[in-house]
Amino acid sequence: MRVSFNQPAFIPWGGFYGRLLNSDLMIILDSTLLARGFTFVNRNRLKGPQGEIWITVPVMKKGLGRQRIRELRVFRPEIWAKKFLSLLKHYYGHSFYFDQTFEAVKEIIFSSGSNFLGMTMGLAKFLAEGFKVSAHFRLQSELGVENKGTDLLVELAGRVGAGEVLLPHLADRHLDLEAFTRAGLKVTFLKYQPVAYPQFWGSFIANLSALDLWLCCGPEGLKNIAKSSRVSHS
Repeated sequence: MRVSFNQPAFIPWGGFYGRLLNSDLMIILDSTLLARGFTFVNRNRLKGPQGEIWITVPVMKKGLGRQRIRELRVFRPEIWAKKFLSLLKHYYGHSFYFDQTFEAVKEIIFSSGSNFLGMTMGLAKFLAEGFKVSAHFRLQSELGVENKGTDLLVELAGRVGAGEVLLPHLADRHLDLEAFTRAGLKVTFLKYQPVAYPQFWGSFIANLSALDLWLCCGPEGLKNIAKSSRVSHS
């Protein structure tokens, strides 16, 4: 079994689905700490007439110190949700897939309330189902593994009985690949190089949220994800 890993991510980019497409299971690292400074955990990019648009989910931080991602709560979720949904309607309202997407996204966001992890996983699964990518997820917190770095990934892979790990391109720069080998794990890499697809609002912009790919191409977006993904061995 080949396993991949990813932190929870708000409306993930195509590379997330490239790893999901090319692995049997993805373990979501929800027990890791929210990074200080910039992170894609609670923000991503869509597109408007002037180019890329950064969307950030506001999370409660004051007096809470460093938080594990599974502990995050959305700040004023109803206010944020209304702004986000309004933005979607304004920039993607002419999409053939807009109506079904809008209602599904609205339901996921409002039913999640302030639960950040619940919302991000709901949106990730919605897009996976739309692209018809098998959404086999396990949460780190469900597996009861608490560790860091390479040791965390090795222990998680062992816990689920994996024989192979799928890592992002260049992950070898900050992970100890020999540790995987010592644990009997084969190491594979996925390089995601986005292939251009027809977008709203002018010239193609790479590495946007996969929500843009979905609203522009619908289920056909799966072909784009497959073409953009290249698997190699260490």
